[in-house]
Amino acid sequence: MRISSWSKVDTRWYLAVHCRKCGEPILFALDHTGDVHPTHTGKLLLTCASQECRHRADYSSAAISRVQKPTGAK
Repeated sequence: MRISSWSKVDTRWYLAVHCRKCGEPILFALDHTGDVHPTHTGKLLLTCASQECRHRADYSSAAISRVQKPTGAK
């Protein structure tokens, strides 16, 4: 029997903002920057991934955070 050593848990870091309506994180890009926080220009229109919320807004001036997906998230 061969057991894969590949982890089923996503340990990558993502850039995210928090939904203005429900507060859940909205992940929008993989973080390739390490500890350096990128500056952003242009519009950042995002929709909350929560099925109950689905709030869409312009997050261009929002604070960007580094987060990991919760265990079990797709």
